[in-house]
Amino acid sequence: MRKNKKGSLSLSVNAIVVLILAIVMLGLGLGFIRGMFSKVSTQVEQQVSAEPEPSIPSGSIPITLSRENVITRAGEKEIIKVSVYNPTDAPWTSVKPQLLCDTSSAISTINDASAQSANTKSIAQGTFTTYNLLVGIPSAAPSTYLCQMNMSNYVKDLTIKIIE
Repeated sequence: MRKNKKGSLSLSVNAIVVLILAIVMLGLGLGFIRGMFSKVSTQVEQQVSAEPEPSIPSGSIPITLSRENVITRAGEKEIIKVSVYNPTDAPWTSVKPQLLCDTSSAISTINDASAQSANTKSIAQGTFTTYNLLVGIPSAAPSTYLCQMNMSNYVKDLTIKIIE
């Protein structure tokens, strides 16, 4: 009695082909995702490099901004460079600026920590540092909104104008 064993050989060849196709598709998917992340990081780097440097802060003006009038569209992300001088008698450790808008305004959600991000830094007494603050502009009606950039007890006013 002879048994035909072609079925088991065919099954293993099919399994190998499926496995190779799965690995190829995984590689293509990972390549696509990596390309998208590098594209997004390049766009952010271009935004940061296009933003002008703020003037040098001093004891009399401890916070300076790259722009005091931000003109943008709702839902966009904006980069604002913030230079901060430490005029106190002690160093500041692990601090970062915070953008706050009037809580009664349509863009008060900008006050949430998730809407803005910057790296924390330490600032020695009598020195300054510059932050790159990434701000997510919330959906709001076109208008001009008054906001403040805060750092410790120091404040700098700015306006955010949302256009259509």
